[in-house]
Amino acid sequence: MLFTFFLIIVIFYSIVFHEIAHGYAAYRNGDSTAYNAGRFTLNPFKHMDIFGSVLVPLFSFLTLGYAFGWAKPVPYNPSNFRKNKYAELEVASAGILVNLFLVFISILTFYILKYFNILNGDIFSLIKTIAQINIFLAFFNLLPFPPADGFSIFSEIYLLFKDFYIKIKNIFSKNREYRVNYGNFEHIKDRTYIYRLKALFSNPFLMFLIIIVAVNLFTYLVPYILALLNILFSF
Repeated sequence: MLFTFFLIIVIFYSIVFHEIAHGYAAYRNGDSTAYNAGRFTLNPFKHMDIFGSVLVPLFSFLTLGYAFGWAKPVPYNPSNFRKNKYAELEVASAGILVNLFLVFISILTFYILKYFNILNGDIFSLIKTIAQINIFLAFFNLLPFPPADGFSIFSEIYLLFKDFYIKIKNIFSKNREYRVNYGNFEHIKDRTYIYRLKALFSNPFLMFLIIIVAVNLFTYLVPYILALLNILFSF
């Protein structure tokens, strides 16, 4: 019973830190939408989506052995961003980076306690649970399906590579093409396609199909993620 309570707390706050990171990344790039909406809070109820933050993580952990889930998307307005072509990439990747940072802190705590010989089985189980939940959240959110963060991350990487390709092409070509700078017409057009695709998959039926595909793909990846985690705890 106590472990179940601990599990719920870890899942909630791993998701909360993930969402706050998105809002903070938007804030530091000039957009205060998430801040004004009260999403810079540790109160989990401000971030919770009953289905994605409670039922899915608990059901997946208890039945599949790993947890994944999502919270209410953090609102942000990219038109408020300062002219920074990396702004959208920072916002999209912030949550995953926080989850990976929590994995790092968990592993570091494990080795510190092990060094001072104050590590026991119960403490190790708690530390590994924190690491496991956060590494699963990070990798699940990396899947390139909308509305997961991975879709936004890979979309932004595509735009950056497109920018780089055009810069190289312009060096050797007399016909200068546009550059993918944040705010110009072609860049906005590219982003419009991305936003429309995200909106398309907000449809509940398509969302359900995406969840099925994502869960099946993630289930295939789980043994490799667990193997990586075991290696990190084995030194």
